[in-house]
Amino acid sequence: MYPVAIEEGTTGMWYGRFIDFPGTHARARERPRLLQELSAECAYHIQWLHRHGEKIPNDSTPDIYIAEEVTGIRELGESGGEVALFQYDIHRVTQAEADSFFRLMNYSRNDFTALIQSIPHNILSYVPEGKQRSIVDIIHHVCNAEEFYISRLGKNADQLFNAYSGMKEESRNTLPLKKRMDTVRTAALHTLQEILQKGEYPLVFTRSEYCVYPDEKWTVHKVLRRFLEHEREHYYNIKEYLHQPPRKPP
Repeated sequence: MYPVAIEEGTTGMWYGRFIDFPGTHARARERPRLLQELSAECAYHIQWLHRHGEKIPNDSTPDIYIAEEVTGIRELGESGGEVALFQYDIHRVTQAEADSFFRLMNYSRNDFTALIQSIPHNILSYVPEGKQRSIVDIIHHVCNAEEFYISRLGKNADQLFNAYSGMKEESRNTLPLKKRMDTVRTAALHTLQEILQKGEYPLVFTRSEYCVYPDEKWTVHKVLRRFLEHEREHYYNIKEYLHQPPRKPP
């Protein structure tokens, strides 16, 4: 049995993830559909972990149960919208747990980059009918989100991030796309590692700068899982643009 944490937004969207599998992501307009998507996500994620050399049980027909459910998340799924803080987010992240997150982030980024590199240039900049972003816009959005997640850790995190990137936000935003992705991710990893090693951060925190909902609660664990969840969400998003099955391994 695999525990999941799900959330319902004021937008009518439902989001879910597996508590024991950081980075898993599913969404739907209805709760029953979300549970179907989560079953497919679990089967895909187990294959994904095996493909990247992780040793876990291979269960092709996973049984799931809802361990946590939160409702009323403001603008869930929209840029600037909230994401739930679950009880399983509220703990001190150990170095071993952080190392596992960083390893998964590396796998995820390699897959994301490989997908992007396979796309012709004219398709990267094309905005499909009914969409508001091109694939290039999506990639910049992922970079923006990662800077936002780091900013949730406080002003000191902003300073560390700028130092590790070697430049301020205005300069990072003008970098070539691949260079910006690499610069943001590398600086984020260094910043997270230093903050975790020092251990000088509150267990649960809020920050009013750069956001619509200053009372949204964060923890280091929530920040780490959002790096993975958000990148996978947009990996699937890009595959949708390309008319490819989202959960088919590359």
